[in-house]
Amino acid sequence: MLSLFRLGPKMIVIGSKNPEELSNEISKSFSAVKTNLIDALNSTYENSTIIFITEPNKKIAHIKDILTTIYINMPSDEFYNNLINNRICEKINDIRTAPGIIVMRTQGDKDKIISSVAYEYRAKMLPIFDSLENGESNQTIILFTEKPLNSRLTINSFDSTTLLIDENITTISSKLRNQALRFLNEGLVDRPWYELSIRIYDRYSKYDMHYKRLSIALDNLDVGFILGEMWTKDTPRFLLSVLVYQIKLFTLLPPTEIKKILLGLEYTDDGTRIVDFDLIYKNKKIDWTEVKVNNLERKNLGMMFREEILKTLSDEQRQKLINLENIILNTRE
Repeated sequence: MLSLFRLGPKMIVIGSKNPEELSNEISKSFSAVKTNLIDALNSTYENSTIIFITEPNKKIAHIKDILTTIYINMPSDEFYNNLINNRICEKINDIRTAPGIIVMRTQGDKDKIISSVAYEYRAKMLPIFDSLENGESNQTIILFTEKPLNSRLTINSFDSTTLLIDENITTISSKLRNQALRFLNEGLVDRPWYELSIRIYDRYSKYDMHYKRLSIALDNLDVGFILGEMWTKDTPRFLLSVLVYQIKLFTLLPPTEIKKILLGLEYTDDGTRIVDFDLIYKNKKIDWTEVKVNNLERKNLGMMFREEILKTLSDEQRQKLINLENIILNTRE
């Protein structure tokens, strides 16, 4: 699935008369990491929290006011719960949230997308550190990137322009659910959406497991939208009709790039071909020879593409894929 936006890390500002004691207590209780602002932003995922410790009563905490930066790999609500349960609140004088962060995907004319979002939400266009410096708890910062949103993103992944919006993150994320696709399409002046059909052939009829494998790869590679699935008949030879499972995929990637993914998913680690994925574009089948590299035969080519796919998956998703393949192989013994 092509992700259009996601939430960034939650940032919390804590004022304390004993900042060193507080930072040590948080580090000990949460397996947290003391770091700096840039490294913290480079380390974060959606469900992580960044703590900024300052002197008390800083109604607007500027970057120069930060005494300690702490990165915690847990959601902010879980952090608050443990803060109370571990009796750490005694060392806290005041606490508040920093501006919310949203990361938005761009493709094509990114400047046009950024300008459109800025106009829609009456936002200020600022460099990232200016947005962080001036943002308040009831505001939202939008960062823009051309990279898949489920990949590891660092400061260098983002466009130099960010948006600072005078609305809270709950309101903005709710609006984006309905408007993000429109913003993306505004930037796709010369880039078409491809409507593709993927047909699954398996004489052992494990279509559901092959669909799950395919979904894992497409979701993690962030290639597009699955907008339909159905049973259909195919005629591979004259007077021979077979039942196949078909998926409709809308993507910005050329059909040959999708074919590489499908070819890689046809094989397991030991080189066993467990499924046949056909790719159809404009009623034409995309053959494996159209993605041939260095005169590699089909199996070697598939294994090469498989390795590239596995490198992009998280450990958890890679294991899910392999577990499904083991189940498929075990049913054929």
